[in-house]
Amino acid sequence: MLNKTQLCGAIIALIASSSVWAADQTLTLNDGREVILHDNFTWQYKHQANTPQTKQTLNVTTETPVIATSAAAIPIISASKGVTVELGAKKAIQQLSDSGVDILLSAAHYKNGTLVIPTMMTNQNSKSVVNVTMKVRLSDMQGQTIAAEDVTLWRAINRMPETYFRPKTQQQGKPISFKVPKSESYLIHAEVTNIDLR
Repeated sequence: MLNKTQLCGAIIALIASSSVWAADQTLTLNDGREVILHDNFTWQYKHQANTPQTKQTLNVTTETPVIATSAAAIPIISASKGVTVELGAKKAIQQLSDSGVDILLSAAHYKNGTLVIPTMMTNQNSKSVVNVTMKVRLSDMQGQTIAAEDVTLWRAINRMPETYFRPKTQQQGKPISFKVPKSESYLIHAEVTNIDLR
């Protein structure tokens, strides 16, 4: 039987090796260079066709592994920014980080007139977490707000340490849910408003 640490490691390995993550993507940096982000969490500079390959350039273009510190490698968004939620999509919506706590908004589904977004949290902090709250606003694709709510993803019982969200562990948070008409896609604006540590 697996203990909690082994189970968390197995979940992370399963998610990281899953084929549902996006294929290679190319990004352009501010200085004009292009970077290829691979789906195996590595990156490299893209060779320019009209640039001579010098020794210095070759040293820069070697692949460097990027270590994922949470359950999924998706962009971290620190400010409230609209992100598209597509029903039927298999990949996570977004990840937010605050005070050493990573919050993953998993793929959404629609059930009985309710849009449900499961959440998973990782406590990277050296302290226990007793409370995690977020402000979440849901809009249609034209930007019109259709629902808004303050959501408590985690709340421990005061003076009961066994209910605390321990350091270096993962926990499933309370799902975010909205009773809204069904649509193929929505925009979500999520912001961490409070994290209490002990």
